[in-house]
Amino acid sequence: MAGIFIGGYGAIRYGMTHPDVFGSVYAMHPVGTGTGVRVSAAIPKWEILANAKSVEDVKKDAGTWIFTTMFQAHLPNPDKPPLFIDLLARKQGDQLIIDASLMERFRNNFYLETMIPKYADHLKSLRGFKFDWTRNDSNFDHVYANQAFTRKLNEFGVIHEAEEFNGAFGANWGLEGRIYTDVLPFFQRFLAFDSNKSTARD
Repeated sequence: MAGIFIGGYGAIRYGMTHPDVFGSVYAMHPVGTGTGVRVSAAIPKWEILANAKSVEDVKKDAGTWIFTTMFQAHLPNPDKPPLFIDLLARKQGDQLIIDASLMERFRNNFYLETMIPKYADHLKSLRGFKFDWTRNDSNFDHVYANQAFTRKLNEFGVIHEAEEFNGAFGANWGLEGRIYTDVLPFFQRFLAFDSNKSTARD
């Protein structure tokens, strides 16, 4: 299983939850691995969410729209139109008031770092597990989160490869791209075509 950006998130998540199906995982610049420099609730504009009359209202701000889709997936509430979500925070003057129970529910359901304790043994059973990210991402939250994610994996004894590279974001394609130079060689090492054949990890 391999993926890029949110697809990288999906690759790791499926590797965590379905190691019986996927034996090797490579995630290219995954997002959603954990909290960044900013706390999650600091990114969406809560005034927009609180006053939205339709989904179109939240699409006016990219960060708010992205988090709305995440809340719809992980904090759904069919009794709260038009967004059908529970709001885990609200603005009170200049202060951000966070609902701790909803934040816990959101974090536990979305961020990969919160799933490590539950799925560490699944990850340990993979033949190969690697993710990478560029330090030049304009959103440093992604860089910080991936740095923290590899450290937490180490705390739980999950063998993996993690690489922060100095290159352009999205430099994945062509003969010089990372799919050709990194992803394909990774799967050449870890894909098992013969169930009776020993793997590199064996």
